[in-house]
Amino acid sequence: MSNAIKEEIKRKPVMFSRLYKSPNQKEKSLTLEVKQEITKLSYYPSKKYNNNLQDSLFNESEFGTESKPFSSKETRVAWINVPSHINEEQAKAKLLNNKNSCIYKILSNYPILDENQERAITTGLKTIDDFALNQAVRYPDSHEKGGELILDASGNIQYKRTFYSAETKADIDLRGNGKEYAPEELLEEIHGAVVYENQGWDDFDEF
Repeated sequence: MSNAIKEEIKRKPVMFSRLYKSPNQKEKSLTLEVKQEITKLSYYPSKKYNNNLQDSLFNESEFGTESKPFSSKETRVAWINVPSHINEEQAKAKLLNNKNSCIYKILSNYPILDENQERAITTGLKTIDDFALNQAVRYPDSHEKGGELILDASGNIQYKRTFYSAETKADIDLRGNGKEYAPEELLEEIHGAVVYENQGWDDFDEF
């Protein structure tokens, strides 16, 4: 969770990116790729009065000290199945009609599975490792540590997914709830992975 004393989130409209047929596309459907730019302004206290080892009677904002703003920006991507007869203009019009839509993200120490993925595991079409390897949080290729795993503050592997929602929806942070999973292939990488100390929600805006 973020340790900011106040946060402001500004979302641009969800925009059309492309309409295409994926390699494993379901029959009579196409994939609509959508993007959304999100700017977050987080305010942190210029002086810190509390610490992690002692409970406080008052939060940082109640001391009345000046807060310092930090701005972060990210572009999120989500993929939606649409009927195969839908064209680009129809897809754009549909997005414009859903004025409160957003792309929200989930962070977890356990692979984030939807009902279709759970069914694929149950029927033996996929394994949980298949999804874990695809969802593990890593530095982007443009970063100097591109491709390396990023562990949470407890040294656990973490996973991330983004989803489209027709209504504005808050991000979900499931890290630290005791539910964890790490494939052998990723465990072998951990010794070289980076542990983000005091890691907050904002640390993942660029990943």
